Amino acid sequence: MFRTALTLLLLIPALEAQAPPPLREVVEHFDNAQAQVQTLQCPFTLTLRRALLKTPSVTRGTLYLQGTDFAHFAFQPPEDLILHLTPKALVSYSPGAHEGELMKIGIFKNADRKFLGLGQKLSYLSDYFQIALGEAKDGTNTWFLALSPRTLSLRKRMQTLNLWVDKDSWLPRQVQWVERSGDSWLLELGALRINQPLPASVKDFTLPEGIPLRSEFSFFATRKK
Repeated sequence: MFRTALTLLLLIPALEAQAPPPLREVVEHFDNAQAQVQTLQCPFTLTLRRALLKTPSVTRGTLYLQGTDFAHFAFQPPEDLILHLTPKALVSYSPGAHEGELMKIGIFKNADRKFLGLGQKLSYLSDYFQIALGEAKDGTNTWFLALSPRTLSLRKRMQTLNLWVDKDSWLPRQVQWVERSGDSWLLELGALRINQPLPASVKDFTLPEGIPLRSEFSFFATRKK
């Protein structure tokens, strides 16, 4: 899902804002673009802001996505972490520490975490979120969509899910989810490689034999460095 182009914006007077298309049209374009993506790989930057901490945590790596089969986050050093998310389980693996965590989706208490905006249709997310559409004000040639939780269970944990959708490709450029506590995660996506073969180590990812697994998923908990 995801891309950019600023040339036309430079030709538009600064005081003249581009009127957004109807929301229904944006949803259709976004869903159609998502449907065309079988595989995706791109660099990412993840910025984690804690309400009680002044300094954000910034990590980088490569994201691999295969339809709705899995999302695979391979973090760059010094972060010792691989995240592999499937519809059935969440796996966190630290190669250097030779340990991991496994949480089955069926018992995953923070169920709102599956709404990351990646590989999901807006028409599906609209069942759970109310969508407000506007033009991004950061010069990224994107439409900005603010998704507010509809259900009480989501509102108890989440303030908003924000998407920056590229005006040309209709794919996500940035995804941000904000907790009720004020904690937030901002995922920024770099240049996309669409429908290219994924590395075998990613496509056939399995944990090494003998790795001790804890039955939890602490990635979204407060992480101590």
